Amino acid sequence: MDAVTLSGRDFSTIHNTLCDLRGVVQKMTHSMVKVEEVQRIVEQFESGLRDAYAQDNSAFDSKMDYYRQFQHNNGLRAIWSIYELPLHGFLQDHPYRGALTLSYQGYAVPILGQTWADLYRAADDVIRRSGDGHHIFIEGFMFAGDELRLTTGS
Repeated sequence: MDAVTLSGRDFSTIHNTLCDLRGVVQKMTHSMVKVEEVQRIVEQFESGLRDAYAQDNSAFDSKMDYYRQFQHNNGLRAIWSIYELPLHGFLQDHPYRGALTLSYQGYAVPILGQTWADLYRAADDVIRRSGDGHHIFIEGFMFAGDELRLTTGS
């Protein structure tokens, strides 16, 4: 995940909430804790993390826009679902050095480069060749000798 910045106010809220939670745990060893008290603490955590969640959601939306734009610009049908790839990550080299082909459901296509974009194009190609119009979400790659195996979802 990309970095998320907490404001001093949010950090303070989260820190104080953690202290409250420790107090509840202490009370639990001696008596019954009311659900309302735990719910109040949950709400404090949510309040302290609200901006961080917004930043994370915005970063995710930016990545999804990037993935969709790349898909559109390259005429691809398959949908990229490897969310760990950073913004502009298709330009970076993938870590699967030595893989010559990408296989899926008994079909194999050559990998024509070393970037994530090259893997995306190969994945789209092999999914099309397989005739599988349902499992078009690219979810991962697994090394198998000198080939990669594509993992998809629907």
